Amino acid sequence: MKHISLRFLLALPFLTLANCDYKTPVWEYFPNMYDSPAREAQEDDGFSANGAANRIPPKGAIPMGYEPYPYTNVLTQDALPGADKGLKNPIAKASLGDLMIGEKRYQTYCTPCHGVRGAGNGTVVGPSPRFAQSPPALVGALVNSKTYTDGQIYHIITMGRGGMGSYAYQIEPQDRWKIVAYIRKLQEFQAKNEKLSQAN
Repeated sequence: MKHISLRFLLALPFLTLANCDYKTPVWEYFPNMYDSPAREAQEDDGFSANGAANRIPPKGAIPMGYEPYPYTNVLTQDALPGADKGLKNPIAKASLGDLMIGEKRYQTYCTPCHGVRGAGNGTVVGPSPRFAQSPPALVGALVNSKTYTDGQIYHIITMGRGGMGSYAYQIEPQDRWKIVAYIRKLQEFQAKNEKLSQAN
């Protein structure tokens, strides 16, 4: 018991000091380690060899969490390797949330050319000769699950094709897959409508 009370008495001043508010800043060891000088990208930096604050990343450096697209050297979607013709779709079964994001991205980036329902009649298509080649319909016989794999559609979004440029910088990789899932839903909707019209 004596040892416990003695230890408590010895620790009491330290506990008291720890709860005090300092009126002056505490003394720092190696202040440069705490507060390193920050530079703006366009600012001059005398420490740098070329005087620029903006550093060039080392060759081959990639951002954390970034996975480079492995098929940047493949020119067309038909030349993609494997049974899936490119990357395998990580979204096995799209949830409602996935489809909502896919729809939002589709309406933003794809609708102007491919149309609201993927019929290739977007608002920027207009009468000939606005485009040398009209954007293809994403629903129907030309583009469907039998003619195009998910990997091929993803490749076209990523790398572009013909008059369509790459959307790799505008759309995140996971959102590209959600667009693919949404296009598949548009295709299903179109196929059901065609069956109903044929039945009638």
